Amino acid sequence: MSPLFWALQGQIKSVDISNDIIEIIKTIRKHQGFREDAFDLNAALYDNGLGLDSLCVAELSAVLEKKYGKDPYTSGILPQTVRDIVDFYS
Repeated sequence: MSPLFWALQGQIKSVDISNDIIEIIKTIRKHQGFREDAFDLNAALYDNGLGLDSLCVAELSAVLEKKYGKDPYTSGILPQTVRDIVDFYS
């Protein structure tokens, strides 16, 4: 396969992970009674952003662990934005 093929595969994987993580966060926020506001990869996760609290973070950690086999929280990383989570899997 050409280098371009592999480069495009990496971009597609990154987009898929980004979309998956955004959908996971939207679902968790919905479970916790948050409004369904649109957000992007630069959205802050906590107080001054999406407002995720410790219960949301615990659920997010569990879902990410189940889906991807690892998560940033149990790896000792405290992501600050949605992009930080996406970058963890890139």
